[in-house]
Amino acid sequence: TEKAVSNGASTDLLGTGDNFVGGKVGAAATGDKIMWIAIKNTSTTSTEGVGICFDAGTAAYDDEDTIIIGPGELWMAKVPNSTIAKTHARTCTLDGTYGYPTAQGSATVSCLVAAIIKNVG
Repeated sequence: TEKAVSNGASTDLLGTGDNFVGGKVGAAATGDKIMWIAIKNTSTTSTEGVGICFDAGTAAYDDEDTIIIGPGELWMAKVPNSTIAKTHARTCTLDGTYGYPTAQGSATVSCLVAAIIKNVG
């Protein structure tokens, strides 16, 4: 699915409006577990990054547990202890040379997200 990641407050990357494909067809629930996730930052601007966290915290550019995905980068992982409600995203500004975060974002960035979700309810 394509997601617009905001530069405002850190918000859920996936939501209950997202649908399952496969074994269960229907809306996801906030407690459903994310078994695998792949996120691609589709921006072509060298300073537009996306921060992701999996512990219900704030996906701030300077938090030690925020994963930063640069423009054009694809990131994937197995995160079976996180849920839809705990997976947050927010944009960040990158230095434009090495892809290191320097500030909270100033734009909304589009990402492609694919996930294997375990229905727990």
